[in-house]
Amino acid sequence: MGRAAMRWRWILAGLAAVLGVALVLHLEAASRFDPKDLAPAPGPLVTDRQGRVLRLAPDAQGRKLVRLPEGPLPPTLVAAFLAAEDQRFWSHPGVDPLAVGRALMSNITAGRIVSGASTITQQLARLTYPGPRTYHRKLVEMVRSLRMEWALSKEEILRFYLDRVPQGNNLIGVETAARLYFGKGAAALSPGEAALLASLAKAPGTLNPYGPRRERLLARRDWVLSRMARLESWSDVELAAARAEPPALRQVRGRVPVFPFQAPHFVNLVLSQIPKGGGGQQTLKTSLDLNLQRRAEAIVASHQPRLVKSGATQAAAVILDNRTLEVLALVGSCGYGPRDQGFNNGAAAWRSPGSALKPFLYAQALDLGFTAATILEDVERRYRVPGGQFIPLNFDRFSHGPISLREALGNSLNLSAVYLLNQVEPGAYYGLLTRLGLINHPERGPEHYGLGLVVGNPEVSLLQLAAAYASLANGGLYRPPRLTLDQARPSGVRLFSPQAAYIIGDILADPGARSRAFGASQAMNPPYRLAIKTGTSTRYRDCWAAAYTPRYTLAVWVGNFNGKPTAKLSGAAAAAPILADLADELYRRALPEAPKPPEGVVTARICAFSGQLPGPHCDHQREELFESGAEPTETCTFHRRPQPWHRMPTMYAAWLHQRFERQAAGRFRLAGFDPDLHRTFQGTPAAVPAPDSVVHPGGRVTIGLAPSGSPGPNRTKERLLAISYPLPGDRFLMPPGSETLRLSLKAVAAEPLARVTWFVNGREAGAAGPPYEVTVHLGRGRHRLLAVGPDGRGDAVDIMVQ
Repeated sequence: MGRAAMRWRWILAGLAAVLGVALVLHLEAASRFDPKDLAPAPGPLVTDRQGRVLRLAPDAQGRKLVRLPEGPLPPTLVAAFLAAEDQRFWSHPGVDPLAVGRALMSNITAGRIVSGASTITQQLARLTYPGPRTYHRKLVEMVRSLRMEWALSKEEILRFYLDRVPQGNNLIGVETAARLYFGKGAAALSPGEAALLASLAKAPGTLNPYGPRRERLLARRDWVLSRMARLESWSDVELAAARAEPPALRQVRGRVPVFPFQAPHFVNLVLSQIPKGGGGQQTLKTSLDLNLQRRAEAIVASHQPRLVKSGATQAAAVILDNRTLEVLALVGSCGYGPRDQGFNNGAAAWRSPGSALKPFLYAQALDLGFTAATILEDVERRYRVPGGQFIPLNFDRFSHGPISLREALGNSLNLSAVYLLNQVEPGAYYGLLTRLGLINHPERGPEHYGLGLVVGNPEVSLLQLAAAYASLANGGLYRPPRLTLDQARPSGVRLFSPQAAYIIGDILADPGARSRAFGASQAMNPPYRLAIKTGTSTRYRDCWAAAYTPRYTLAVWVGNFNGKPTAKLSGAAAAAPILADLADELYRRALPEAPKPPEGVVTARICAFSGQLPGPHCDHQREELFESGAEPTETCTFHRRPQPWHRMPTMYAAWLHQRFERQAAGRFRLAGFDPDLHRTFQGTPAAVPAPDSVVHPGGRVTIGLAPSGSPGPNRTKERLLAISYPLPGDRFLMPPGSETLRLSLKAVAAEPLARVTWFVNGREAGAAGPPYEVTVHLGRGRHRLLAVGPDGRGDAVDIMVQ
């Protein structure tokens, strides 16, 4: 052999070595695997508190997967898959040489790939790292399988495979298929059922159990059973029995069954709160009670025909367990579907709650020194707010004069609630609502909502509102709601004293306290103790009802998802009947337990009109709850004479005058004035010409200006006399074609004043006794209005007519 030949041999050998090394390096790099990749990332399996499936959410590829439970693999299922796919699994190193040789001969004969000879390990490698079926991919797959067998145990490989194997109908994993096709776990499958699942691995689409090729599937199953019988040494009788077993597939009206999707709004809410990147969680055991959920859904749906007649198409409901704040039921709409936008979740949407926020203000007021017997002013007044005036009205469009805090809350009166908020201060109440989780736009401060904070300006969700009411049921301790059983249980934040929370609950459960507004409502007056409150938003768009017992809190919303107003439905008429049915469902076997009063709550007897200690002439008396130390000490000032009158402070003069004009004054009178109301109000002039002659004398007038935002009547607590209308800084537009503006001037006195004299720009405009109102005509320009009492003390405001 010549030198040239030797040289070429060495060159070829070197090239072969280089190519061999390159091939080895390529295969080493291409066949790498991460054991974490072998375990599929399933979508969450959501169950109720008893473990009943609510929904199996799909994974990122839209497939459904339930992993096999921890513990030993089901032996029957393992035998079926080894018989069908890899009978020498326990002995080969990841690649079966005998199967490779057989497949190679078949492929050469056919001239194409017709047989893969893949072991279970190779199938797992291909399912984990899919790609085109080529000889190169096959080689990489074989090397990867060898490496997997080296790194993992046979049991681990088999578990990964059984969790990944396709089972048709967008299902992966044998546990998933067993639950959907047979309604049970993989460990409970019979040999015939296990063989059927093993048969699907060959061609899950072609051999669909609910497809047209069912006979081919059964033939494949029988073939798998025959191999199982041979490998497991079955008798002929056992094999015949397994083959004779009909496939007990679940049937759902002739179509492929699907996993349940119960409580869809609740489930979607749970899934929306799973943090991104936390996909390792397989099962989400929620707080939901599926039986109660189904009954709640039926109750809500049953009211839809009634509501539709009054312009409301949707409703939602929430039930909480007060002990744990777990959500036991959550109904997001009358029906989950496209009808009336039923896919929307009314329990999670932010809507205006109307008066449903009032109990929290009243509880805060109790902790600030107010009592359930405190008399609030339920009279018409205007308030200066940024951007203009705020003029609240009661739902019934009437004012109720002096009214106890108990009745003001029980009857959900707006005038007295806004009056109370003005005393407490909006900033303090805003802070409370924030701690209650009821401010969803923290970038909007208290000045954005103003005095409308207490009548529903902040938008809240039904679930948030229910959690806030649960704080009252729990003695003033606030905790956020819990959707899953593994959520941490926070210790809670104390927002109200136990005494204030108890007294508010007593007010809301008192039929007498709400008799003025809701006495005729059966839903608002159940035959058992239920603390209940309603709310209605502007233009009747949203109707609310919330209630609680020591054990449960319930909340209901009614309205339209498109924001369309209802046909003047209220919370009492629309939402309360649903809430009553839910409460009846909860307490159909036993009445709710009564709450136990905490230490520091005492009972005292009071005058029903003044809220003070009853005097000898107080014919109407009642028992009232107080925080210890807050009981009244002053004897009633309304009934100091043996007369039938309720003598009120002069600040109610305008309210009594309105009732007098409607012939509805009853036994109310003004303290310090003649009980004959004709004489009391006879000095009120109708109109006074524009002033042009009488000038206010040069005596000193004591004027105390009110804090910004304070109403006129509120300022009477700091002074004898205050102008209630117009407000400082008011601007008026001259009517078209007129040279003067007709304007009523109103004042409020803290003490009985025989007359109040009015001045416009220093000139006397008129004088009037109670209710201290005159009418003037003003030209364009700035005007200084002055109201003066007999002793020279008074109030002044500046306004503009344009």
